[in-house]
Amino acid sequence: MRIEPKRWVIGVVMVVSASLAFAGCGSGEPEPSGSIDWNNKDQRAAQFVLALVDGDYAAAASGFDTDMRKALGTFGLQRAWEATVKQAGGFLEIVGTEILPHEQYEIYEVTSRHELSGVKTRIVFSTDGRVAGLFFSYVDNDDWDMTPVVKEGYTDIPIILGEGGDYPLNGWLSMPDGVLGAVPAVVLVHGSGPSDKNETISGITVFADIADYLAKHGVAVLRYDKRTYAHGSKVVEQYGDQLTVKEETIDDAVAAKNLLAADVRIDSARIYVVGHSLGGMLAPRIVAEGDFAGAVIMAGSPRSLIDIIEDQNRYFIALMDISEAERDRLLAEVEQARKDRFTLPAVYIEEMDAHPVADYLTTTNKPFLILQGSKDFQVYADVDFVAFQQMTAGQANVSYGLYEGLTHLFTKSTMDQPTLDDYLPGSTVDPAPLADIVAWLLAH
Repeated sequence: MRIEPKRWVIGVVMVVSASLAFAGCGSGEPEPSGSIDWNNKDQRAAQFVLALVDGDYAAAASGFDTDMRKALGTFGLQRAWEATVKQAGGFLEIVGTEILPHEQYEIYEVTSRHELSGVKTRIVFSTDGRVAGLFFSYVDNDDWDMTPVVKEGYTDIPIILGEGGDYPLNGWLSMPDGVLGAVPAVVLVHGSGPSDKNETISGITVFADIADYLAKHGVAVLRYDKRTYAHGSKVVEQYGDQLTVKEETIDDAVAAKNLLAADVRIDSARIYVVGHSLGGMLAPRIVAEGDFAGAVIMAGSPRSLIDIIEDQNRYFIALMDISEAERDRLLAEVEQARKDRFTLPAVYIEEMDAHPVADYLTTTNKPFLILQGSKDFQVYADVDFVAFQQMTAGQANVSYGLYEGLTHLFTKSTMDQPTLDDYLPGSTVDPAPLADIVAWLLAH
């Protein structure tokens, strides 16, 4: 695949987990400095990763070309790496470095092992040795074990979604025990960025918590690794900046529904989507394209992703202890970043905006349950939840639930002004929304 001189950087709060950037070579750059021997082609990629591990972001960013410094910079690099290891866990070791052939760039992929998963750091060097592109993706530490795991009240059955295809995805089908007849089922759909089958965020296993509660109460649950988590490098190679949410998320959700519908233990007429965050935004479209029975939207939004990212940036700037002049400067940067679509590919945004939530949610008779936490700082109870209510006013097929003191992950908040620090490792999804999901599912 020819890498065009364009950039895609993902790392803004709601899309925290990865950064992907490609650019042409720079010219007239200052000499890189720091602890990395940039002239040592055999070691520089691994040294780059070790600098990130050591928190020496200035050294790692010193090798960026002009475009990378402008789009990502030292602070953006720090945020992208810290978001990545929040999901992957503590660093253990570098496993190896692979050189990927390319006619225009020198591409190195460093694989590091972490406590929860492996991380592949792909570094694109221009012909003059500058870092012109960067991409973090995840890999499982071990081979997928197909042995069922017996839990209290249900059994986790390993599956491979799309087995034999281009993007096989490891997953779990949580089947309730002791239920007579076919059971209702849900497909869990991830939020933004690469995410594992448990949607692990800051040590909180959102999807595992949901599956555990629902399966114990008679609902089968299918969860699986997101395509950009399991096959991040391959996705980049195949789609580049032409990737859309259809390839990233929707196709796999529809495939998951078809897998469930073919299982005699599942009531094929009662297969629902439970979408979280970006998955919630996409849930109405997924219901239509996959002919699901309905959906639960958890911390979703009917607004454009660009509007949400802008609000997230403004929220964090408002919390900073800085001068008014510095605040004005940062807000001006946000305005410019919005014009540049926050460096997201134009196709990604345009394709989403061409399928607005209202086109699906206001024209269907299928049931929807829309849930929101009052302490969510990534989408907002007084903006996004209200927008859903206004959009669907008078629709008997839409129900709502607002939960006081719960975060974007539906865990209990401990902060007056929540930030990412509110996502405390070991926290669990609150049972109140889960009980409402079960009651709603069993009533339909």
